[in-house]
Amino acid sequence: MMRLFLALVLVFVAGSLPAQAQPVPPVTPPTTPTVPGPGGACDYSAIIESLYGSESASAGGYTAICRDSSGNVCESEARGKYQFIPATRSAYINQHPECNGQNCNSQEAWISEPCWPVQECVMNAYLADSQAMVRSSPACQELLNSGRTYNTPRGSCQPTESGLVGAMHLGGNGSDSVCRRILNGGGSADELGTSVAAYMCQHGSLPMPGACDISTLPPGTVLPPATQGQLDSPDWPDWNTSGGDPQALLYTVVRSFMAMAEQFTANMIQQMQMLGMLLDAKHQQETQQLLQQKMAEAHKDYQPSEQMCTFGTFARDLVATERSSELTRLALSHELMQRETASRGGKGSTVVSDSLTRIAAFREHFCDLGENANGLSLLCPNVTPPETRGRDINYTATVERPMSLQINMADGVVSNDERNVFALIDNLFAHDTMAALPIGAMNQPQYQYHYMNMRSIFAIRGIARNSIANVIALKTASPVTVGTNAPYLRALFREMGVGEFEVPMLVGSNPSYHAQMEILTKKIYQNPMFYTNLYDKPANIKRIRAAMTAIKLMQDRDIAAALQRREMLLSLMLELRLRQKAETVYSATEEALFDDQ
Repeated sequence: MMRLFLALVLVFVAGSLPAQAQPVPPVTPPTTPTVPGPGGACDYSAIIESLYGSESASAGGYTAICRDSSGNVCESEARGKYQFIPATRSAYINQHPECNGQNCNSQEAWISEPCWPVQECVMNAYLADSQAMVRSSPACQELLNSGRTYNTPRGSCQPTESGLVGAMHLGGNGSDSVCRRILNGGGSADELGTSVAAYMCQHGSLPMPGACDISTLPPGTVLPPATQGQLDSPDWPDWNTSGGDPQALLYTVVRSFMAMAEQFTANMIQQMQMLGMLLDAKHQQETQQLLQQKMAEAHKDYQPSEQMCTFGTFARDLVATERSSELTRLALSHELMQRETASRGGKGSTVVSDSLTRIAAFREHFCDLGENANGLSLLCPNVTPPETRGRDINYTATVERPMSLQINMADGVVSNDERNVFALIDNLFAHDTMAALPIGAMNQPQYQYHYMNMRSIFAIRGIARNSIANVIALKTASPVTVGTNAPYLRALFREMGVGEFEVPMLVGSNPSYHAQMEILTKKIYQNPMFYTNLYDKPANIKRIRAAMTAIKLMQDRDIAAALQRREMLLSLMLELRLRQKAETVYSATEEALFDDQ
């Protein structure tokens, strides 16, 4: 493969060599050519030396840091030989990559020795921009031709080109605002009190370069790397018209090699794209082949499994049923807490109202005339329905025996199971509710202390209430939905020999979470057909095992929740025993203190 690749590359390179170097399309030359040169028309040395003297000659040169009269670092944070501020320095480093200044952007690096050449390069570029602004700005030209004389702390002068370039070093060269400020009165002072007009006078009448003509540079001048725009500019010498100038020949060869190198680069990039496309196609074909292979294996191993359909059908209502049971648990706990705390609007708002409400419910729904030696005829004038009779005290018949309770806290209809459950828990918890404390006495400390003790009792009862509420919630019937699993669950019981009339009593019309988990964890394995259906494909056996594992995890979660509730009850019993011991210790301590007194 590697040999084939090298051969392709060699053939392409040999075929792509141009018979004659073709010029590339011209590139727009940079607006600021950075060809300062050592002298002549490209020499900024005079203005550079003058600015150096006023900026940092007495403060450290390349390592100088601007400080005010109190010795504090200037607000502008200017640094270096020419005191550039961070914003100007960063802008010129980004605009002139030939300065190689990307590692000199921080304040510390800018004044370090490796960045001193970068300071010079940025200074040359800045002066070229300033000179271009002076020559192109109408305001600056008006100032140069005005003939005015300006008196400043640093001398009197008339505007000159070098003076305006120096003023722009202080006031910025991004626009002609420096010239306009001088025209309007001399310009404002900087943070050290120096005005742009003063800088204009201090650096005026210095020699400035004209248009930088490369052909006029002395022999042996070392130039920076040429850009393609400079090579294609009219000022660049051409061998065909130079009369045999060796330097022009050099420039012509360089231009040809640049064009050839660009062609080589473009061709090699195209070749690598082609090779990348070949590799992409190879990987795509291999991936498609692998997917097709796996799909074929899956179709080969897959066979319809009655056992998997059974698991899937029996478990499809578990999530919705669990949500309904959670709603039941919260409703039971909330109703009991409101009753015990005598919340306004509830049946337990007073002791009398709670008792009267329970007596009325007993007479209408739960009274059994045979109780009390047939002595309830005066209390219960009407015969109560058999499905509710005595269910307010019969925990076994109300909660324990049925696998599903017809409870739905969201439908707004009171069913017999709901009525039975609420009456039962009213008898189990706080059958004699606490009397409400006088409202006017709640600002007295002894009543406040008594009320907080009552709340402690409510909290203790809440743990026990949560346990019974959870048991009832797990037996809440599943929501009525289209395609419920109830018919399939009842069919399983019929297969196991349970009578037609007994099945609804066990499962209910809509099986609860408790009933569904009872079937998935116990009853399904009591059916002989379960073991017969295990004679199946190996792949289906793995799927059945995964389904059984998932059901076991759900059962483990329910067991963990039950253990947690038991731990809470045990810790509560321990707390009550500790309270009794604590009261004995406190009483003995108080008696000892009283005797000492």
